[in-house]
Amino acid sequence: MSENKSSKQWILPLLIIPLLLLLFTAYLVLNYANGRPIFSLPFASEEVTDSKVTSSKNSEIEQRLKLANAEIKKLRAKTTDQAELIQAKEQEVVRLIAERDRLKNTPATPATTGTDKSASKKTADVTDVYAEMTPKDAANIFNELSPTEVVSIIKEIDAEQQAAIMAKMDPKKAAALTQLLAVQ
Repeated sequence: MSENKSSKQWILPLLIIPLLLLLFTAYLVLNYANGRPIFSLPFASEEVTDSKVTSSKNSEIEQRLKLANAEIKKLRAKTTDQAELIQAKEQEVVRLIAERDRLKNTPATPATTGTDKSASKKTADVTDVYAEMTPKDAANIFNELSPTEVVSIIKEIDAEQQAAIMAKMDPKKAAALTQLLAVQ
């Protein structure tokens, strides 16, 4: 029995102590691998940190969601405003097209007021002055005026006088004058 007792005494140091050391080492390695502090309770601290992380993530997500919803509301309001503006512009375009068509279809009626009569009398007087000038002098003056001004004067002069004046004028001015006379 003493032999039996002595063999049992050696089991403790030979098997149990190395087994305990192995388990302790495995515990430390696993804690380190999981990112937990080495000497902490295995599950209690994870729950606390997980709940803190989860609640902070939730509050962050809620905050971002609120910001996104506010931005969506702003964009919807802006879109509505722009749609109303586009609709108003479309109505204005339709109105302007109708006005243009109405003006195209309306015959131009010359207004015969007292100012028009006096203006045509003044033009006739100026025309008489240029009709009395030599074609060279009239051409020199007409070269200095715009073709639209010259048309109202020269159209009242007889054709021979017109030809003589235009022959003495600058060719470019005479060409522009001819185009305007052809239109009228």
